[in-house]
Amino acid sequence: MVYVSRRYAFSATHRLHAAGLSDAENQAIYGKCNNPHGHGHNYEVEITVAGPVDAVTGRAVDLAALDALAGREVIGPLRYRNLNEEVEAFRTAVPTTENLTFEVDRRLRAVWAGTFPGGVPRLEKIRIWETERNICEVRGI
Repeated sequence: MVYVSRRYAFSATHRLHAAGLSDAENQAIYGKCNNPHGHGHNYEVEITVAGPVDAVTGRAVDLAALDALAGREVIGPLRYRNLNEEVEAFRTAVPTTENLTFEVDRRLRAVWAGTFPGGVPRLEKIRIWETERNICEVRGI
């Protein structure tokens, strides 16, 4: 079993604001990230897969297929978007790095078998850098 990771990047804006909390509570919890006009990030998404190395190709994953999947399901739909207003999942959920990581994982798992029949390689984890100091990881949900 080998693990292969591939990184992708996209820029997007968001506002951290929970509808069930008052403006004062949101400001206390999210601080500057609660700016009513939002703010942007240059996100990095790392997709890690796990699988055996194919004896013929010497690869555990078809990188072109992984790139196409990431582009179609993650990068294309999220790049240059206001996450709160333009991404359905965040119309009701706060677009924190944690929730964004869950959403990327959900999107990929929903179509994984169509790209990688038989579940090989397996989607192992998603890691997202929102900033150099704010990183979230989800493993094998």
